[in-house]
Amino acid sequence: MATTDNTTVSTHTVRTGPGTVQVDLTGQFDDNQSIVIQPDGKILVGGYTEYLAWGYPGAPGEESYGYEQNHSVIRLNADGSLDTGFHDGGVDIVPAAIAPASRYELTAVQPDGKVLIATALNIGVQVERFNSDGTRDATFGQNGAITVDISHDFKDIDLTANTDGTFQISARGFDQATVTRLDNDGTFVDGFGDHGVLTVNIPEDEYYNGAISTAVQADGGVVVGAAYNAAGAGEPTYALQHFNPDGQLDTHFGDGGVLYLSAAMGFGEDSVVTVQADGKIIVMGHGEGSTSATVARFNADGSFDTGFGSNGRVTFEAETPVAVTVQADGKILATGTSGGDFNIIRWNADGSVDTSFGSQDGKLHVDGYVGEEILQGTDAAEIIRGLAGDDVLQGNGGRDLLLGGAGADIFRFTELSDSFRTAAQNHSDRVQDFDASRDHIDLIALGFTGIGDGHDGTLAVQASADGTLTYLKSYDADAAGQRFELALDGNLVGQLNSTNLVFTAPTVEGASTADTINGSALSEIIYGLDGNDRIDGGAGADVIIGGAGADRLNGGDRADISLWTDNRENADVFRYTSTEDSYRTDRQSFTDLIEGFTVDDKIDVATLGYTGFGDGTGTTLKMVYNQELDRTYLADVEADAQGHRFQIALAGDWRENLDEDDMIFAPDAGIGLIGVAAEVDQGHLLT
Repeated sequence: MATTDNTTVSTHTVRTGPGTVQVDLTGQFDDNQSIVIQPDGKILVGGYTEYLAWGYPGAPGEESYGYEQNHSVIRLNADGSLDTGFHDGGVDIVPAAIAPASRYELTAVQPDGKVLIATALNIGVQVERFNSDGTRDATFGQNGAITVDISHDFKDIDLTANTDGTFQISARGFDQATVTRLDNDGTFVDGFGDHGVLTVNIPEDEYYNGAISTAVQADGGVVVGAAYNAAGAGEPTYALQHFNPDGQLDTHFGDGGVLYLSAAMGFGEDSVVTVQADGKIIVMGHGEGSTSATVARFNADGSFDTGFGSNGRVTFEAETPVAVTVQADGKILATGTSGGDFNIIRWNADGSVDTSFGSQDGKLHVDGYVGEEILQGTDAAEIIRGLAGDDVLQGNGGRDLLLGGAGADIFRFTELSDSFRTAAQNHSDRVQDFDASRDHIDLIALGFTGIGDGHDGTLAVQASADGTLTYLKSYDADAAGQRFELALDGNLVGQLNSTNLVFTAPTVEGASTADTINGSALSEIIYGLDGNDRIDGGAGADVIIGGAGADRLNGGDRADISLWTDNRENADVFRYTSTEDSYRTDRQSFTDLIEGFTVDDKIDVATLGYTGFGDGTGTTLKMVYNQELDRTYLADVEADAQGHRFQIALAGDWRENLDEDDMIFAPDAGIGLIGVAAEVDQGHLLT
């Protein structure tokens, strides 16, 4: 079940439903910030994408690992599907030369796909434009950068790209704001405001802590949204103002030129605005701590447009809504971050969800790309497709349709409720493209023992009467009346066996030489045997037994684990059954090195009779840190008759983080002889 090393492949995951698209760009946290529509109707969404810059999750120490951010862009077709002709399957990761400066930096994507970065300085805003390879666009400003001077003190800025290639920088002060409009080459748009700069007055903010959002209308008028705290007020109030092209307040709008929106209405200080071609105004926001967002549409005079949604408003689930725009046909697109991914939703002009966007069949979809992905469904019924690569598909609840695509795929079931039927209902999943020669069905967590008659822990293999489906089923129901059942397309009765149906952890063995063993995404028992082996368990909860020799052991690469994956499902056990597995003498070292150890993994020395940490005498192991090598040693200081002292090395300083919860020690009573391996019960190797 071992696999060979593969070159890392860029990959992403897309979840779609009626009216919605969610894109996980790399498996790490994605922070969406902007949306713009190209003249051809395609949609560009931009923001940041994290990558693991050093260390790994679960490593020892408070700052043992960390993430940096690259800029990122995705392009969608008008129907919400990823435009696979855009860079890498619709995704463009733009390298950031310097880590983005948190809230002091904003990003926006222009219609040509180039990325604008605005960074707040002491007396101005620096704007840089980058090509897809991360280099500055030399055609913009001076060597790819311009500086916009701000004539007043300011705290917050806003950056918005327009469909015609222009963009604006807004800066909010204590009681005024400036909106600077620039052309595609970075020069000021002279016909806007005063030589490209419009200065407007805004309500005073006693605490000076609100953000700003602006939108420029076709006639040069500006809509400014800014939250503020009046003296003695509790929650911030969101003030929406409309200014004429000359900078004068439009007193016909709202209450004397100002429309006040309270937090109770769903508009917090991070709300954003946009305008339609007909002059109507759209505001999107969400209250503090709320998981739902509100989009409201107002007429030109500031009254609610009752023809939109319910009395002018629609709500939707979103953790952080960040940008909203309007298509030429009046449809409204909103985007934000949800579940650590880019999230996009589209409504028709009347506020109803646009079911032509996202899922095209009204169903929920989860699609992989070309890499090795772990694709997990929810409790709903979904269509999950791995496409290329050796993928893991785990439907979880709901009656799912699973398609692995190219590659050696694993269809994983961890609970009976993942795929079952009762006397009255059918909730069984269906695998549509199972290849018995390379794919596997992972049943390890369910406790079935093998193929049989479907009773007493076995599963029956049965073809439908017309031979179009093969069922893998149990006839014994649990207390809830559920019995496992899985349907596979085609007649596979003669092809399903103990090789492609995985009931217990498979065993992978090396030879009595120096081996390189790479485990799969299954939970495996890996034996290195003799020789100085290099073992990587891959994904899954593995048991790794290096055997004799100075081995290099790693439970699996944690850098590529998705946010959708529970790390405990990948907890590994490093097991030692003899002191000959890892030891040193006075002159030589045959010590194993465990790399990538996490707080969820365990080291099993129970068979050797060790009972805990101590001074390394008797049945204790001493913990010693070598700063020069940056390794932590678990050592027996007493040699056996051959002069061997048992010893294990872990990469990193584990003195403050490794405790008895990370070990499997022998009980204090009934200790066996150290160095004598007891007979191993294969059925209980996984802990």
